[in-house]
Amino acid sequence: MLRLKRIPVTLAVVTVLGCGASVAAPFAYISNQLDDSVSIIDAEKRTVIDTVKLAGKPAGIAVAPAGDKVYVSTPEAHGFSVLDTKSHSVLNKVIVSEGALGIAVDHEGQRIYVADWYNNTVSVVSAKTLEVTKVVTVGESPSGLIVSPDNRWLYVANRGSDSVSKVSTETLTVKKTTTVGKHPFGIITTQSGDRLYTANVESDDVTVLDTASMQPIASIKVGILPYAVTLALNDSRLLVTNQTDNTVSVIDTETFKQIAVIEVGEKPEGISTHPDDRHVYVANWFDSTVSVLDAKTLTVVDTIKAGEGTRAFGQFFSK
Repeated sequence: MLRLKRIPVTLAVVTVLGCGASVAAPFAYISNQLDDSVSIIDAEKRTVIDTVKLAGKPAGIAVAPAGDKVYVSTPEAHGFSVLDTKSHSVLNKVIVSEGALGIAVDHEGQRIYVADWYNNTVSVVSAKTLEVTKVVTVGESPSGLIVSPDNRWLYVANRGSDSVSKVSTETLTVKKTTTVGKHPFGIITTQSGDRLYTANVESDDVTVLDTASMQPIASIKVGILPYAVTLALNDSRLLVTNQTDNTVSVIDTETFKQIAVIEVGEKPEGISTHPDDRHVYVANWFDSTVSVLDAKTLTVVDTIKAGEGTRAFGQFFSK
């Protein structure tokens, strides 16, 4: 197994406040929780092109399939905000519940799902009216959310219950809940939807689930306090942020073996894959930076300065 050192890179950061821009994908939307802002990164130039102020300690990120809106959970504002990707302005602030954290949008852009950390629920919000249409009770302290590629299922990581719930998006009821590692947080599915990976914060491992049966396939040891996960290179590699180690673990998804450990910034949290399926962006909380990884060469190719307390929990790339 390779352990690759962090490569420091100094970049010019272009910040243009209040500047509208034509949307030409891809962009990365990075929540800066301590700054109460969202950094917008042009992934072609690898520079911050704008910073949007957003009260409520922004944390979770979900980008609408059309790329026209970004939904940002704001725990201290008890809901989420809607950003316009053209004008970089805040269109709406939506009150949902006091523990809003994880957030996801379905593949048709019709529904927004918001996990409530305190009330053990997921709120279903109409993307058209921005009204809560249903509240689904799940496990304790729900955090990470992901919608299956066929739009039929919503998967919920229940941190306090050490479990993952599978929710039907047709009936909005829990079909099955499966025990995984200790304190699951970030989750991701494969492009085919047949597997789901969970980062288990307290057991320092990743659980692999067969989504049809919701039975565990494997458990893979990673670094200390794994937080979030993403897939790259046609789902052949799984990348996991390890908060305490300041690293990203790279796992071969065929063998379920850790093949590399890449040093990134301090306390990496959110992680998401560029639409090119090769480059991976990592939000480093204590460094207030974003590391850009090459999943093929297993190296850090850039470091981008963002706002204070970069978190970016969720799928933060436009496509």
